Amino acid sequence: LARSASRATHFSTAFMSGLTTNAEDQRKAAELRAAGQSGIGGAGQSGIGGEASGLAALPDAQIDEGATQKYVLIAVKQGDSTRHLVRGAAAAGFHQEAADSTCRQLQSMQVSYEVLGGGRIKHDPAGRSISIYGHSYGFPWNGGSKHSVTKEVLDTVYPGYTVSWSDEGY
Repeated sequence: LARSASRATHFSTAFMSGLTTNAEDQRKAAELRAAGQSGIGGAGQSGIGGEASGLAALPDAQIDEGATQKYVLIAVKQGDSTRHLVRGAAAAGFHQEAADSTCRQLQSMQVSYEVLGGGRIKHDPAGRSISIYGHSYGFPWNGGSKHSVTKEVLDTVYPGYTVSWSDEGY
């Protein structure tokens, strides 16, 4: 209860001030990025021993249905190729909260990853549509958005949906 009261106060303060991130969010996002680059735990490889099967078990996309949500795009190196994971969460107050669970899983597998950036996803199951847009202050895109990559992943995971993207909006 204390956590949710604190979170509500934080949300209210952030909303009223117009801020969409804060120093703590920035610190946590930087930690997740740094841990991914080092392949925390030492090896910095993909799929060490039995971990390859754990990595294969991770879904390409996890987004909430019927919600507008913050999302991140995560790149995971698998040998000479790169696999992209999309993670969104309607309950995420900050983009790092959408990334945290998957990043921690990858860290426990000692897999190198990079959070490429983020934005928003609006998922409308009734209309069979997904809109990808915006940006993240916690995980800004390096060299322009990769919403087109997010679209490719979601096109595969959600066949029969209309998936669109734009750099506009927040």
